[in-house]
Amino acid sequence: MSFFKKLNQTTLGRYPENSKGDFYVEDGVCTSCGAPEAEAPDLIEHSKFEYGHCYFKKQPETDDEIERAINAIAVSCISGLRYSGTDEKILKRLYEIGEGEQCDHKPKGSYKTLIFDNVTFLFNGSIHEISELITTQLILGQTHLNKHIVNFKIANDKYFEFVYRWTNGATGNIFRCHYFGDNRFRVEIGLEENGHEISIRESSMTLNSILRLDNRVSEILWVDKDYNTYNETELR
Repeated sequence: MSFFKKLNQTTLGRYPENSKGDFYVEDGVCTSCGAPEAEAPDLIEHSKFEYGHCYFKKQPETDDEIERAINAIAVSCISGLRYSGTDEKILKRLYEIGEGEQCDHKPKGSYKTLIFDNVTFLFNGSIHEISELITTQLILGQTHLNKHIVNFKIANDKYFEFVYRWTNGATGNIFRCHYFGDNRFRVEIGLEENGHEISIRESSMTLNSILRLDNRVSEILWVDKDYNTYNETELR
């Protein structure tokens, strides 16, 4: 049988070039965006035969590889990557990051999405500098997303807020930043009306990366909706 005929055959909705295993890309569900491959280039690549369709060329084996595969599922812009296994630890991670619908099997336990909605940190600079850092970095990145900042307000060198939107839609995330003196800041992330709570998690992960990469920032501490705390490396 020719390779191209094999490409037209699918098993349980899997794209045929996927390596045998629990992580897979669905057949015909790929826009060649490159985001999953960027998260796990050692595991994912694009077909040279099927219009650049991505697939798992290798199944993850180590903990680090599994985490990269999970991250690849999370960044898929059209939810084209899935997990068909029953490993409870992996299912728990996927449910906690809001990707439960990408699992072929339900976990034994009951897990909810972890939403981190506020962070405190030290910043060696002014409120104007931290506002410029956050707003500038938020709108950089993937060019296919229409990211923009609206309704920016700043008051008394102790507070600023803005709305962060990433599509042409009318909803986004509200960022509110407070300055408490002695270089200590807190950012709270909320929703515009009719927004989806999972977007708070996505914005918090992006903000965490922005803060971690700036050498003026230290002592990052996140709090989730159940008042559990996480440092910058524990936020996953």
